[in-house]
Amino acid sequence: MDSRYLTQLAIIVELGSVTRAAQKLNITQPTLSRTIKVIEDRVGGAVLRRGRYGVTPTEIGMRLAEEGRAIIRRLQQAEIAIQDWKFGYVGELRIGVGPMLAATIMGDFFAETVARPPTYGVKIYCEYAARLVDRLNNDQLDVAIIPYDLNRGEDRLVREKLFQDRLSVFVGRKDPLVGKTSVSAQELSDHKWISVGEISGLFDVTRETLDSLGLPDVTPRLENTGDVTMTFRILEKTKSCSMLPFRLLGTFQDRFQIAPIDLDKELPTRNVGLWTTVVGRDRPETLDFLDRLNTYLARIGLI
Repeated sequence: MDSRYLTQLAIIVELGSVTRAAQKLNITQPTLSRTIKVIEDRVGGAVLRRGRYGVTPTEIGMRLAEEGRAIIRRLQQAEIAIQDWKFGYVGELRIGVGPMLAATIMGDFFAETVARPPTYGVKIYCEYAARLVDRLNNDQLDVAIIPYDLNRGEDRLVREKLFQDRLSVFVGRKDPLVGKTSVSAQELSDHKWISVGEISGLFDVTRETLDSLGLPDVTPRLENTGDVTMTFRILEKTKSCSMLPFRLLGTFQDRFQIAPIDLDKELPTRNVGLWTTVVGRDRPETLDFLDRLNTYLARIGLI
């Protein structure tokens, strides 16, 4: 099957309209309709369903559209490679960053990277840690900056510690517990707990820690698996608490109007590491990136 047919189908599915897809592709609607007929003749069945609000794919239509999207992505990557070559870039580094790091230090770090660009292209992905590990294993990433202490048992991945950190219970800055010494876990029992365990890469860390604190009946009512700044805003405005990395948020407490409490028990570590594949660890791009990152972390006092 002609790859153009698959890319055209992907665009139709993406836009939900043959008419809009034809406009985007700068071809006539009858031409695009003939493409769909060719695909359906090959399949032996429908690839699109027509409804009141446009078109949606059938099961086989979705599978073929996914192949079309993959072709489009590869074409886009080829175009990026051409542009990189024209501008003198050699190679590319695909970097994964967890949401907590993205909300705190990594924006400033990448701003410096833009100001002093390397000789290679940079592509940034922001997802929770487990997904970034999967991307590394599937050769969709070169580097991931995520919790060091993940136990994934991945033989083809290597990791090294960037800096040490630990979890702490954070509340809104106006909470009466801020500034109080040796806060007991029972004093938090009337707070609403927000779980951010998945995005930190430590699955169900909130549940395990609540049990260890002697709060087995306390259940997090909200789990955030996306933008962690939403959690910060909730802490600011409600009587709630969440376990967050202490040092990582140290210089950002005033920005988000949150603060850690002085809990009378020590919480688990949450060290941050750089993960790569075995074969990618000594790439020039990886070494340069790691040197830049370590220099930045030292300057802001994390190492």
